[in-house]
Amino acid sequence: MGSRSRKPASRVSQTIGAATILALAAALAACGGSDDNGSSAGNGNTGNAGNGGTGTTPAAVQPLSGGSLYVGAASFGDTVSVALDQPAAGQLTLRFLDSRFGLAGTLVGQYKVEGNMYRVSNLAASDSDVPAALAAAAAAITFSFSVDDGLLSGALGQVPNVLAGNGALLQGYVSAANRGAQLADVAGTYSYLRQAGDAASAGQLAIDATGAVRVCAGQGYSASCAGGQAGQLSADADQSRYPGAYTLTLGGSKVGRVFVGRQQGSVALFVDETGASASAATGNWVVRPATALAANAVDGDWICSEPELDASNAVTGRTRRNIVSVTGDALAADNIPVDVRLAYNSVGGATANGLLSGNWQETVASQPRSATLTWLPVSRNLAYQLRQVPGTERQLPAVCAPLPAPTPIATYLTAAAGQNALVTMADLRPTQPAIGRDQIYYKLGRYAVEPLKNFDDACENNGQNKTAKTGVTATSRIDDLSSFTCTKAVGEKPEDMKTLVVGPFGEPYLTDGHHAFSTVMEAPTGGPQAKMWVRVQDNLSGLNRAQFFRTLRERKLVWLKDGENRPVYPADLPRAVGLNNGLGNDPYRSLVYFTRDVGYAPPSGATEYTEFYWGDWLRTVVDLKQVNLDDTASYLAAVRKASEAMVALAPDAIVSGDKTAATLGRLDAFGQTEFDKLSQPVGSASPGKLPYAVDYRGKLKP
Repeated sequence: MGSRSRKPASRVSQTIGAATILALAAALAACGGSDDNGSSAGNGNTGNAGNGGTGTTPAAVQPLSGGSLYVGAASFGDTVSVALDQPAAGQLTLRFLDSRFGLAGTLVGQYKVEGNMYRVSNLAASDSDVPAALAAAAAAITFSFSVDDGLLSGALGQVPNVLAGNGALLQGYVSAANRGAQLADVAGTYSYLRQAGDAASAGQLAIDATGAVRVCAGQGYSASCAGGQAGQLSADADQSRYPGAYTLTLGGSKVGRVFVGRQQGSVALFVDETGASASAATGNWVVRPATALAANAVDGDWICSEPELDASNAVTGRTRRNIVSVTGDALAADNIPVDVRLAYNSVGGATANGLLSGNWQETVASQPRSATLTWLPVSRNLAYQLRQVPGTERQLPAVCAPLPAPTPIATYLTAAAGQNALVTMADLRPTQPAIGRDQIYYKLGRYAVEPLKNFDDACENNGQNKTAKTGVTATSRIDDLSSFTCTKAVGEKPEDMKTLVVGPFGEPYLTDGHHAFSTVMEAPTGGPQAKMWVRVQDNLSGLNRAQFFRTLRERKLVWLKDGENRPVYPADLPRAVGLNNGLGNDPYRSLVYFTRDVGYAPPSGATEYTEFYWGDWLRTVVDLKQVNLDDTASYLAAVRKASEAMVALAPDAIVSGDKTAATLGRLDAFGQTEFDKLSQPVGSASPGKLPYAVDYRGKLKP
């Protein structure tokens, strides 16, 4: 199962039921293949497991028996191996063993373990077999995975389609194992998910002790299942290159290479479906013993990694990570607008132990459309999913891993909408992936010259106006609110206060104030234990994590574009504010900050993320890659150009999304006075914001 960059799927409304799955399975079964030298694979015998068929016992395979080497399939239709701590500790070796896309050779990178996930970075070619196009793109490849009792599974993205040679990218998941099994240990009845290209099916199959196989798509297994496909499992001829691998044939044609992962008391099978010809769709199967699932078998929060689609439903080659929360028979996902009702041990309305299925409706192009999803849990730590794209026939594959629960923060669980909450900086969770760092640099540069400004800003953040005339002493500290005084009480100027929403586990999610509180984190005498008063917009702690982020999307209380204006997803958001906790840099957000009161002024009751809406539009006006941001004069020229473009807009002009120029605070005329203030150099009587920022940033460079 996987995705290749291709034309978008047609927008056809369809509910995938048993009849449809059977039709898809018949089409998939027609996909044959050839082995590496083009000859017919397998031993020529077909079986009919559990239906009177006979098969010839295949030669024994030579499986791996544990260790750091994992061999298996990439779901876009390739065979790969992954070696941990090779060639050295903390490194990883990714090798392309067999590819339909021109991939070959070995890449080596570094990995870090974060919770239950391994994250790989800095992949690079390590041998001469790597094609030039793959070597050039290796550093951009993304790979994250988990390891569970001998199974390695995770998402692989931004892999160049070398054979296509047109810039297309591949994305899919890797399923590999380090412990294989002989055929006697494989015989049994299984549930499966299967996909080749956009076609998909789910159902059950059986394998007998001779390797005879019978596949029942869209239904539970029986020896006489309607539309059943007979086939054979036999040892792959090249056990040195593909240790422990089998070859699967159906209807006399090769489907692909099969890898077995032995776990304690069970096995999982992964099929690398290679296709019958160079133009045939490739894909993957995931196969798991058909054991009945209890009603709470997959309860909890998960991260499901699937191919990212663009606005036209074409794959981008990037990985989209969705938060999925399951409670009993209800599944919520941050990318599905309603909860999905699950049927356990069922597929297409038929009984099939080990599978979960569900369907929902959502509006696409002003029309209600139905869509389906199917889950195949492998363990408490691993599951696979097929999700239909509403309004199309496309099914997206995903690999799912548990999302660990954070430690609850009881402090904020009872905070009510409209209240002011005293919040520790380390507890704050961002709702955006990036900040304009030059805004922070301006503040820190000014604090170094005017320490009192630091305390004025703290009073403003708390809705207390500014510091009292004698409110700051030599012992005053930002992380001790009792050590300085302000002219007003907390919350007397609520319009100046930042805002948050309390989420699951009592975590406070900022909806305004990422720059202010990142500055507090970095400021002298500030830091992660500093506290500030924040206004509570709502308390949504009763929702699960998928429902929570779905609600934030609906209310437009989350900004999901990174510093390069690429889409990100709630699972990708950093976990803390500050300059060193994962918040990226968006130079256009900095640019908008410096246009304040020159090209626009934040209106009363401004919408959240006002500056990001402006920044989204300004990418079409100013190319900051052509601006020397280390040169104050060049930077100021960009600010002038941006501000002049802002005031030139008609009030009802759409800036970004559904936001008009008037809604976002467009000024009627260029603010020359404020621009002149902005321009004053460091060392003058009243230095401007932008020179402060450039000067401070310059001092950070080695």
